[in-house]
Amino acid sequence: MTTPPGSPADSDGASGGWLTAGRLHEALEVAERWLAANRDAVNAVNVYPVPDGDTGTNMLLTWRAALRAAADARNASTPGGGAVGPYLAAMARGALLGARGNSGVILSQMLAGLARACDQAQALDGRQIAAALTSASETAYAAVTKPVEGTMLTVMKDAAAAARAVGSSDAVSTLRAAVEEAQASVMRTPELLARLRDAGVVDAGGLGVAVLLEGWRRGLTGEALPEAPAVAGTPVNVDAVEHEGHGYCTEFVVVAAAGHDLDRASIEQALVAAGGESILVVGDHEALHVHVHLVDPGPALSIGAASGALASVKVDNMQAQHEAWLAAKAHEPDADAPLPAIGLVAVARGAGIAGLFRDLGATRVLDGGETGKASAGELLEAARGAGRDHVVLLPNDKDVLMAAEAAAGQAPGFITVIPTRSVAAGLAAAVAYQGEGDAMAIAEEMREAAAAVRCVEVSRSVRTATVDGVAVREGDAIALVDDVLVAACATLDEALLTGFAHAGAAEAELATLYLGAGVDAVEGARAVALVVERWPHLDVQTVEGGQPHYPFLAGIE
Repeated sequence: MTTPPGSPADSDGASGGWLTAGRLHEALEVAERWLAANRDAVNAVNVYPVPDGDTGTNMLLTWRAALRAAADARNASTPGGGAVGPYLAAMARGALLGARGNSGVILSQMLAGLARACDQAQALDGRQIAAALTSASETAYAAVTKPVEGTMLTVMKDAAAAARAVGSSDAVSTLRAAVEEAQASVMRTPELLARLRDAGVVDAGGLGVAVLLEGWRRGLTGEALPEAPAVAGTPVNVDAVEHEGHGYCTEFVVVAAAGHDLDRASIEQALVAAGGESILVVGDHEALHVHVHLVDPGPALSIGAASGALASVKVDNMQAQHEAWLAAKAHEPDADAPLPAIGLVAVARGAGIAGLFRDLGATRVLDGGETGKASAGELLEAARGAGRDHVVLLPNDKDVLMAAEAAAGQAPGFITVIPTRSVAAGLAAAVAYQGEGDAMAIAEEMREAAAAVRCVEVSRSVRTATVDGVAVREGDAIALVDDVLVAACATLDEALLTGFAHAGAAEAELATLYLGAGVDAVEGARAVALVVERWPHLDVQTVEGGQPHYPFLAGIE
C-alpha cells in the first residue's frame, strides 16, 4: 500500500479522508466500550446452557490486550509510531499473547490479517479497509483446522464481501456496509449451523464480531453509543462477601453531556464524602477517568452517572483478588529449586484439582483468571519458567486448546501440547508425566493415557434449549460426556448416573469423582453409593475438586 499524499507518518489526524493510526486507535477504543456494554449479552448466547458461557468476556479481554499493546507501541519513541501499519502490527501481537478461549484466538487471527494487509501503510481509505477485512477473514479461516460456517468466521467473511462491494474510498460508507452485513449474517447463523438452530441462539462469536465492527464505525463517525446494549443482556446477581477492608476497585469514564462541562473537583469531593480511598480523577471538562476504592461500588457509579454518561465501567472485587493472590503465593514454586528438564504446565480451576496436578509434578498450574481460560501469553510465560529443556502443556479445556497451540507456536520445539479437553483427561495424562527422559516419548505416553479416559460433567442448565438432540429446560440437571450433551434430568444424581452410563461405566474398571464447590462430603458419599449400587464392579474414588459451575466431574477408565 502507498502513503497517501500529504499524510505524514506521524500525523494523528485525518488527511483528505484518510484514516491514520491516531484516528484508528480512537475508533477501536469505542469498539472496546461497545463490546463491554454487550459482553453479558454475547455470553448469554452460549450454545451449551451451562453457567460458564464466556465468549463475550474472552473477546473483550483479547481486544483490550490488543489495544494496550498498540497504545504502548504508539507511545514509544519509534520511527513511524503514527502509521497504521506498525500500529496494527503491535495490536495483532498483543492480541495473540492476550487471546483467551477459541473466540479470542480467532479474533487475534483476524487482527493479524488486518495487520498483514496494511503492512507499511501510513493511513487507510475505504478500499484498503475492505482489503484489510478480507485479509482478516482469510487469515482466520486459515488458522482453523476445520472451519465451520455459521460462526464468527462466516460473519467476518460476509462483512468483508459487503465492504468490497461498496468500491469506494470513503471509510465510513465502507464500514457501514460491513456492519449492516455482519448484523444480517449473525441472524443467518442458525440457518447454517443446526446446533444453533436447535438451541435457539445465534452464534456468540459472530455477534461479538458484529458488535466490534459497529463500535469501530461509531467511533469513526463520532456517533454516541446507544444507552441500551445491541442485544438484550441478562442481569448479573452479585452476592455479598466479607471484604476485610479490601472492597472494590471501581473505574469508569465520565463523558460530559452536550453543552455541559464536567467539574473534576466536585466529583473528587463527592467520592471523598462517600468514603473512597485511592481516588484519582484525571481528564478535562469533556471526559474524566475515575479510579476509586470503596466497600460498595454503587455510590461511585451513581456519582459518575449524575455528572455525565458512564463508559468503560470496570469493577474488581479486591477481596477476591487478594484471596486469589494469597492462594497463588502459597503455591508458588521455590525460586531456588532447580527446574526439571521436562516441565509440566496445567490449566485447572478448583483448589483440590490444582493440588492434584501439583502432586503429580506440575511445575506451574494456572487457573485462567476471570473466565478460567488462560491466554496464550500466560501459558507461554508459565512454560518458560517450568522446564529447562522442554515443557508439556495440558490445557484441560476445549476452549483453551487454541490458546495453548498459539503459545507453542511462539516457542517452536520447546512446548508440546497434549490436547486434553477435560480435567479428567488432563489428570490421567499427568499420571504418565516424568520430569526426565525422552520428551517426545513421555508426551506420547501422556497422550495415550488421556485418550483412555471418558469425561462426565454434571451441571445445571441456565436456559431452555435443544442441544445435541436433547431438549433442556432452564434449571434442569444436565450431563455431558466428552463435550456432548447426553441428558437432561430432574436431579444432579440422576444426571450423574445417566452420564456414567453413556460413558461406558458398565465396561469400565475405575472412576474418579471430583466434587465441585459447594458439594459436601455427605452429598459426595451419596453419589458414590448410587454409582456403586448400579455398577458394583466399579472402583470409585472421590476427590474434593472445588471446581466452579460443575457439582460433579468424573473420569471413567
